[in-house]
Amino acid sequence: KSYQVITPYEGQRSIIEEAMRSTSGLDWENKCFNVDSFQGNEEDYIIISLVRSRELGFLNNLRRTNVMLTRCKKGMFIVSSHRFLDGVGSTTLVGTLMEKMGSNAWLEMEDIEKGKIFGEEEDRNRSEIWVSQAL
Repeated sequence: KSYQVITPYEGQRSIIEEAMRSTSGLDWENKCFNVDSFQGNEEDYIIISLVRSRELGFLNNLRRTNVMLTRCKKGMFIVSSHRFLDGVGSTTLVGTLMEKMGSNAWLEMEDIEKGKIFGEEEDRNRSEIWVSQAL
């Protein structure tokens, strides 16, 4: 199983890569990309990291959002602020997906930290899991 991390902005990409490297001690080079540098590529699993913001910024650009959401072959995880996507981000494509998937598609950070990721059988069979971190 292969994976890549995609994020909208280069500054965020470098912070994520450095955090992964310093926390794990592993070489995370060529695992974390900004959307523009990943265009044309795909991977089995994609982890999408959205920034916490009061502005839509990147999510207003449908072309870049499309690139971000269509790079996975098997599944994706989206890490975001549930509050953001429920508020100002609700008008974006990602916000619409969140609404269509419903609350069962979201995992709260405290549940992840407690290891309660797959509590129900249907959770194990989901091909896409949306991860929400309340910030």
